[in-house]
Amino acid sequence: MTDELSQFASVVGLDRAAPSRYSALLLLHLYGGQKSGTVDPRRVVHEINALEGIGPVSQLKAPIQNKYPPLKGLWHKHYQQDGLRALALNLGKALKRYGLPYAQRKVDEGRLTGKLEYFSKGDVMPLVRDALHNNFVQLGKDAGVSGEWLLFATYNDKNYYLCLTTHDKSQHFHLRRTIDEICCREFPFLPGLLAEA
Repeated sequence: MTDELSQFASVVGLDRAAPSRYSALLLLHLYGGQKSGTVDPRRVVHEINALEGIGPVSQLKAPIQNKYPPLKGLWHKHYQQDGLRALALNLGKALKRYGLPYAQRKVDEGRLTGKLEYFSKGDVMPLVRDALHNNFVQLGKDAGVSGEWLLFATYNDKNYYLCLTTHDKSQHFHLRRTIDEICCREFPFLPGLLAEA
């Protein structure tokens, strides 16, 4: 299994992105996620490359330092998940942020001209394009696309990648115990960093 995991780390680009700065826990999360079809490791490695300055700039939210226990002192960076749930969450976020500019323009034009019908059949595709495409593209340009978390620590101006997690705070206590048991053994600076936080 060790050979298979080593080869996997190489194939997905983890060794190139952060040589000796990723934990066994992260490697297992990526491997298991790919095997189960819940995580695309290339999307996570894409975000690591962006953090390391060796790949394209991320269109997702900037990294954020966790302010509250049990993950206080660690950082998280969003990575985009596959699937309809992730797409729906981001489309909903974009809709709240940007609205539907095409629809608003049609309503404003109708009010100015006194029309009672603001929309025609010809407006369906532009409305759909606004809601599903244009807003999502704009969210990416504004680095607002969200996803689940890649958790990492910063030490001596380098990032050490620990694991994947979710926004679900009810999972964070258990995850912290796992980090203490696994990652703190791999990275000797980590217990001190977590104790300071």
